[in-house]
Amino acid sequence: MTFLVLGCLAFVFFYIFDLNKLFSWHKRLNIFFAIGIAVLAVSTVGALFSGPRLFEFSFAIRLLWGSLSIITLLLVPYTLFFALPFTQTYLETANQNTVIDTGMYALCRHPGVLWFLLFYLFLWLTSGKALVLWGGLLWTLMDIIHVYVQDRWVFPKIIIGYDQYKDKVPFLIPDRNSIRQAITTFK
Repeated sequence: MTFLVLGCLAFVFFYIFDLNKLFSWHKRLNIFFAIGIAVLAVSTVGALFSGPRLFEFSFAIRLLWGSLSIITLLLVPYTLFFALPFTQTYLETANQNTVIDTGMYALCRHPGVLWFLLFYLFLWLTSGKALVLWGGLLWTLMDIIHVYVQDRWVFPKIIIGYDQYKDKVPFLIPDRNSIRQAITTFK
């Protein structure tokens, strides 16, 4: 239970980071994004090594789920740190970003949520741990609420062209057109 609550606390740090981007309080507050990631990582490891195992697949099946878990985990930082201009997005405060609507961000407006959800699904299937299941569900819900707030109130104010981007790219669930656009513009 402690790890579930701790994981939710990570989202408080993400909100502080977003508010700092919105109101340009101080550049040093950008560290809250990294703190949120660290807290979520500790919570995930804690959930992975705590509590009962609900089931256990054969080694070969766990290897498959584990491989998919690693792939989707790697897609999260790729989406957040490499598909976006890192310095402008995470280190600068009083700066208007321009919308990225190619590659991952042509797929949907918040592709990190998809990889986040799939990471926890595959980690649960790999580990069979109840806390990984509950953490994954709870933290994915927290992530969806977080990106909804970003999409509605934060990004339209800090990203130039975001309202037009909202008109042409789906929120969370890719469609046929967005998948095609993501594939053709992927770098």
